[in-house]
Order: sequence, then C-alpha cells, then structure tokens
Amino acid sequence: MAVQDLLPKLEVFNPLEGDDYKIIQKYMFNHEYDEGNYVFKERDHGGYMFFIADGEVEIIKQLDNNRHTIATLTTGRSVGEMSLIDRSLRSATVRAKTNLKLILLKREDFTKLDEENPAIANKVLMGVCSLLSKNLRDTNNRFTEQLLSIC
Repeated sequence: MAVQDLLPKLEVFNPLEGDDYKIIQKYMFNHEYDEGNYVFKERDHGGYMFFIADGEVEIIKQLDNNRHTIATLTTGRSVGEMSLIDRSLRSATVRAKTNLKLILLKREDFTKLDEENPAIANKVLMGVCSLLSKNLRDTNNRFTEQLLSIC
C-alpha cells in the first residue's frame, strides 16, 4: 500500500486534513523486511516509529530467559510511537511474521517536520498522544481484569 493511501487510514493521522498528508509523506519512507527478520530488538536504541503497510509483525518480550509473543499486529497498525516522544530503549522485540512492508517516520525527520511545519507536527503529536493514551487505558483495563480474576 502506498504512503498516500495508508496515512488517512491510520489513527495517528486522524487529526490531519487535506494537504497535510502530502506534506507529511515527504518526511516518511518505505522499508521492507523478509519473514523472520527482526525489525528491532528489545533494548535497542529507538529513534523511529513505523506503520505496517503490508504484512504482520510479532511483538516479543523477554522474561526470565524466555521469549513470549505478546501481540501480533497487521496492516494499518503502528509500532514505536514512544520513540517520537522519548529517547528510551526499545521495550520489546519486533519480528516480521510475514514478508513486511513498512512506512517509517524517524525522530529526526519528525523534528525537521516540526521545524518546517509546526502545525502539522503538532497534529501528528496529538495523534500519537491519543493513541498512547488509548493503549494505556486498554493495558490498565486488562491489568485490572487479570488482578481481579486472581483475588
């Protein structure tokens, strides 16, 4: 799927409108991974987020010397949103479950967008914050359900 076709379908970009999509896609690029390859590993340096244009990824966490797949994400989902906010290390490993086509937004390109088009960067940041907030709420609900089930 082309960048211009995917962006309007992504929750992160809901605040964008009209020509905003043409502008932001100049700061993004495509990248592909073969099935089984790692996009990044837990504790790697962050620095970019990506959107799945085609394919599936596994999100893997290391715990007690065991690897656990905690999620499988497909076309239209994003990973690494926190990389645009902070400079922390990756919190999980991401591996291509199938052949994978991604659209990447590097932190330095987002910074450049912010310098050149601050209104659009602000809209993207609000979209990222909204998505992170939603994910945190979902995690809190799952955690609460798990905790209550053992009480």
